[in-house]
Amino acid sequence: MTLADWKDFATIVGIVIAVLTYLTNSYFQFRNKRIENLKRYFDAHDQLFNADGFIMANIKELEANTYKRDTTDEDMEKKFNRFLGDVEKIAYLTSHGAVPTTVQVYMFGWFAQKVHPHLTNGERNNIFWELAIHYVDELKKAADDYTKLPNEKREKYLKKNTLAYAKYS
Repeated sequence: MTLADWKDFATIVGIVIAVLTYLTNSYFQFRNKRIENLKRYFDAHDQLFNADGFIMANIKELEANTYKRDTTDEDMEKKFNRFLGDVEKIAYLTSHGAVPTTVQVYMFGWFAQKVHPHLTNGERNNIFWELAIHYVDELKKAADDYTKLPNEKREKYLKKNTLAYAKYS
Protein backbone atom coordinates (compact mmCIF):
# COMPACT_ATOMS: atom_id res chain seq x y z
CA MET A 1 0.00 0.00 0.00
CA THR A 2 1.20 3.44 -0.85
CA LEU A 3 1.13 6.46 1.39
CA ALA A 4 -1.90 7.81 -0.54
CA ASP A 5 -3.76 4.53 0.11
CA TRP A 6 -3.01 4.77 3.83
CA LYS A 7 -4.16 8.39 3.83
CA ASP A 8 -7.44 7.43 2.11
CA PHE A 9 -7.92 4.52 4.53
CA ALA A 10 -7.28 6.78 7.55
CA THR A 11 -9.76 9.33 6.17
CA ILE A 12 -12.46 6.67 5.80
CA VAL A 13 -11.80 5.30 9.30
CA GLY A 14 -11.93 8.86 10.68
CA ILE A 15 -15.25 9.53 8.95
CA VAL A 16 -16.74 6.26 10.24
CA ILE A 17 -15.61 7.07 13.79
CA ALA A 18 -17.03 10.60 13.48
CA VAL A 19 -20.39 9.29 12.25
CA LEU A 20 -20.56 6.68 15.03
CA THR A 21 -19.67 9.33 17.60
CA TYR A 22 -22.33 11.65 16.22
CA LEU A 23 -25.00 8.91 16.25
CA THR A 24 -24.08 7.80 19.77
CA ASN A 25 -24.10 11.38 21.04
CA SER A 26 -27.43 12.09 19.32
CA TYR A 27 -29.00 9.01 20.90
CA PHE A 28 -27.90 10.01 24.40
CA GLN A 29 -28.92 13.65 23.86
CA PHE A 30 -32.39 12.49 22.79
CA ARG A 31 -32.62 10.13 25.76
CA ASN A 32 -31.51 12.80 28.23
CA LYS A 33 -33.98 15.30 26.75
CA ARG A 34 -36.80 12.81 27.27
CA ILE A 35 -35.74 12.33 30.89
CA GLU A 36 -35.54 16.11 31.44
CA ASN A 37 -39.00 16.55 29.92
CA LEU A 38 -40.41 13.82 32.15
CA LYS A 39 -38.85 15.51 35.18
CA ARG A 40 -40.41 18.83 34.16
CA TYR A 41 -43.77 17.11 33.77
CA PHE A 42 -43.46 15.38 37.15
CA ASP A 43 -42.49 18.65 38.83
CA ALA A 44 -45.52 20.42 37.31
CA HIS A 45 -47.72 17.42 38.15
CA ASP A 46 -46.49 17.45 41.77
CA GLN A 47 -47.60 21.09 42.11
CA LEU A 48 -51.16 19.93 41.49
CA PHE A 49 -50.91 17.86 44.67
CA ASN A 50 -49.56 20.46 47.09
CA ALA A 51 -50.88 19.88 50.59
CA ASP A 52 -52.68 23.23 50.55
CA GLY A 53 -53.86 22.95 46.94
CA PHE A 54 -57.27 22.31 45.42
CA ILE A 55 -56.92 18.57 44.84
CA MET A 56 -55.64 17.67 48.28
CA ALA A 57 -58.21 19.94 49.96
CA ASN A 58 -60.98 18.06 48.14
CA ILE A 59 -59.53 14.60 47.53
CA LYS A 60 -61.99 12.70 49.74
CA GLU A 61 -64.98 14.37 48.12
CA LEU A 62 -63.57 13.85 44.62
CA GLU A 63 -62.96 10.15 45.35
CA ALA A 64 -66.46 9.72 46.79
CA ASN A 65 -68.06 11.69 43.93
CA THR A 66 -69.60 14.02 46.49
CA TYR A 67 -67.63 17.15 45.60
CA LYS A 68 -69.83 20.20 45.05
CA ARG A 69 -68.12 23.38 43.96
CA ASP A 70 -69.06 26.43 45.98
CA THR A 71 -68.07 29.46 43.90
CA THR A 72 -68.74 31.74 46.89
CA ASP A 73 -65.91 30.12 48.90
CA GLU A 74 -63.13 32.60 48.09
CA ASP A 75 -60.34 30.50 49.57
CA MET A 76 -61.33 27.42 47.57
CA GLU A 77 -61.82 29.49 44.41
CA LYS A 78 -58.27 30.82 44.79
CA LYS A 79 -57.06 27.23 45.10
CA PHE A 80 -59.06 26.25 42.03
CA ASN A 81 -57.65 29.22 40.12
CA ARG A 82 -54.11 28.19 41.12
CA PHE A 83 -55.00 24.63 40.10
CA LEU A 84 -56.00 25.82 36.60
CA GLY A 85 -52.72 27.74 36.36
CA ASP A 86 -50.80 24.58 37.23
CA VAL A 87 -52.83 22.64 34.68
CA GLU A 88 -51.79 25.22 32.10
CA LYS A 89 -48.14 24.50 32.83
CA ILE A 90 -48.78 20.84 32.14
CA ALA A 91 -50.71 21.76 29.00
CA TYR A 92 -47.72 23.77 27.73
CA LEU A 93 -45.39 20.82 28.34
CA THR A 94 -47.88 18.58 26.59
CA SER A 95 -48.29 20.85 23.59
CA HIS A 96 -44.54 20.66 23.04
CA GLY A 97 -44.47 16.87 23.20
CA ALA A 98 -42.70 16.67 26.57
CA VAL A 99 -44.47 13.47 27.58
CA PRO A 100 -46.49 10.80 25.79
CA THR A 101 -50.27 10.88 26.04
CA THR A 102 -50.20 7.52 27.81
CA VAL A 103 -48.29 9.06 30.72
CA GLN A 104 -50.71 11.98 30.93
CA VAL A 105 -53.81 9.79 30.87
CA TYR A 106 -52.39 7.42 33.44
CA MET A 107 -51.15 10.12 35.83
CA PHE A 108 -53.83 12.79 35.52
CA GLY A 109 -56.78 11.33 33.62
CA TRP A 110 -58.79 10.38 36.70
CA PHE A 111 -58.51 13.91 38.09
CA ALA A 112 -59.46 15.41 34.73
CA GLN A 113 -62.60 13.28 34.82
CA LYS A 114 -63.40 14.48 38.34
CA VAL A 115 -62.71 18.18 37.74
CA HIS A 116 -64.25 18.48 34.27
CA PRO A 117 -67.91 18.70 35.41
CA HIS A 118 -67.07 21.49 37.86
CA LEU A 119 -65.67 23.94 35.31
CA THR A 120 -67.93 26.98 35.12
CA ASN A 121 -69.19 28.64 31.96
CA GLY A 122 -67.20 31.68 33.01
CA GLU A 123 -64.00 29.60 32.94
CA ARG A 124 -65.00 27.92 29.70
CA ASN A 125 -65.66 31.27 28.04
CA ASN A 126 -62.58 33.04 29.42
CA ILE A 127 -60.05 33.33 26.61
CA PHE A 128 -57.21 33.28 29.12
CA TRP A 129 -58.16 29.82 30.37
CA GLU A 130 -58.57 28.28 26.91
CA LEU A 131 -55.41 26.19 27.11
CA ALA A 132 -56.18 24.76 30.55
CA ILE A 133 -59.83 24.08 29.72
CA HIS A 134 -58.98 22.49 26.38
CA TYR A 135 -56.36 20.30 28.07
CA VAL A 136 -58.83 19.11 30.73
CA ASP A 137 -61.46 18.45 28.03
CA GLU A 138 -59.07 16.42 25.87
CA LEU A 139 -57.58 14.53 28.78
CA LYS A 140 -61.02 13.66 30.11
CA LYS A 141 -61.98 12.24 26.72
CA ALA A 142 -58.77 10.21 26.58
CA ALA A 143 -59.31 8.98 30.15
CA ASP A 144 -62.91 8.03 29.34
CA ASP A 145 -61.64 5.98 26.39
CA TYR A 146 -58.93 4.40 28.55
CA THR A 147 -61.40 3.29 31.23
CA LYS A 148 -63.57 1.58 28.61
CA LEU A 149 -60.70 -0.59 27.38
CA PRO A 150 -60.67 -4.24 28.43
CA ASN A 151 -57.70 -5.30 30.57
CA GLU A 152 -55.62 -6.73 27.71
CA LYS A 153 -56.02 -3.55 25.66
CA ARG A 154 -55.10 -1.41 28.68
CA GLU A 155 -51.94 -3.48 29.06
CA LYS A 156 -51.17 -2.92 25.37
CA TYR A 157 -51.86 0.79 25.85
CA LEU A 158 -49.48 0.91 28.80
CA LYS A 159 -46.75 -0.81 26.78
CA LYS A 160 -46.51 2.44 24.83
CA ASN A 161 -45.88 4.16 28.14
CA THR A 162 -42.14 4.61 28.55
CA LEU A 163 -42.57 4.41 32.30
CA ALA A 164 -44.59 1.22 32.28
CA TYR A 165 -44.27 -1.18 35.14
CA ALA A 166 -42.04 -4.16 34.32
CA LYS A 167 -45.12 -6.37 33.88
CA TYR A 168 -46.01 -4.40 30.74
CA SER A 169 -42.53 -3.99 29.32
